[in-house]
Amino acid sequence: MKPPHLSPFQEAGGLVYISGQLPFDADGKISGAGVAEQTTQVLQNIDRVLGSIGLERSNIVKTTVWLRPDADFTAFNDSYAAFFGEHRPARSTVLSGLVLAAATVEIEAIACR
Repeated sequence: MKPPHLSPFQEAGGLVYISGQLPFDADGKISGAGVAEQTTQVLQNIDRVLGSIGLERSNIVKTTVWLRPDADFTAFNDSYAAFFGEHRPARSTVLSGLVLAAATVEIEAIACR
């Protein structure tokens, strides 16, 4: 499969739009079988994008989350909360199919510079 036609992020008007991240590990493979592990991997991927442009997770103001319909929302939410701690970005969560069958979660983020 060709790499998707997108940028990892784009900046406009002081905001950074991070493309939807899937739970790919450093080898480009889906990491973890469960939604908790995959959520952690996705958020680590977002952290890497932020770090590459001098931002931190505390700069995130909004996320959009897509979960597979069979995903365990509680396990997702627990991993998400552990990642953000006291920081609580606005969030939308949608149950949806995903492009890759092995993925259980995809997250995009908007950060403020």
